[in-house]
Amino acid sequence: MEKEQQYKKLLITVNDKPVGREIWIDKITYAPVGIGERNVESAEVNAEAAAVS
Repeated sequence: MEKEQQYKKLLITVNDKPVGREIWIDKITYAPVGIGERNVESAEVNAEAAAVS
């Protein structure tokens, strides 16, 4: 079973050119997510996928 993504990536652009860097936010609270938190989540999803196969 696939787990729904909990985060969304935002990239602000002006005239189709990126301004700054991408920002990851939580889909429920819209709070910014730190890089470490996102990596922990992706590691958990990868571990689940490995356990299923």
